[in-house]
Amino acid sequence: MTLTPAQAAAALVKTFNLEGVAIGSTTKASGKGAVGLPVWLWVENQTPLSFGPYVQSATLGGVTVTATAKVANIAYSMGDGQTVVCANAGTPYVKGYGNTDSPTCGHRYSQMSPGDGAQPYGVTAMSNWEVVWTSTGGGGGVIGTTTQSQTQIRVGELQTVNVNP
Repeated sequence: MTLTPAQAAAALVKTFNLEGVAIGSTTKASGKGAVGLPVWLWVENQTPLSFGPYVQSATLGGVTVTATAKVANIAYSMGDGQTVVCANAGTPYVKGYGNTDSPTCGHRYSQMSPGDGAQPYGVTAMSNWEVVWTSTGGGGGVIGTTTQSQTQIRVGELQTVNVNP
């Protein structure tokens, strides 16, 4: 069976075993965030299959196609009704950064997670992949696909108590 270049490219992309990202966040170490404090987000597993670039070539239906997949952006659904779209892998947090906002990808929760912070927000990372393909004999294009992953973030509230000596 002879395929068009676009059909061959679509068939090749269907063989990709792309993965969702491992979500890195400032809340992972402590297991809990706090209302109003910055939550940094980043990709912990920047591999070809989780972030790209992932390159494959194949001859299908008489057409040789080369496809390169990479994440165009990640949309983090933060569990509080907000979505943060990041155009890169984010910046891993280092303690010395303190309570500053992430320069690349982050969020601040305005209220505690359910159960007064006892239950976590469910966070979903939707990776939007762009697969650029070319074929021998001319032709090329872009195919979009998605992967997703999840984590949980508990958000509490910090209280200040003044005590007179």
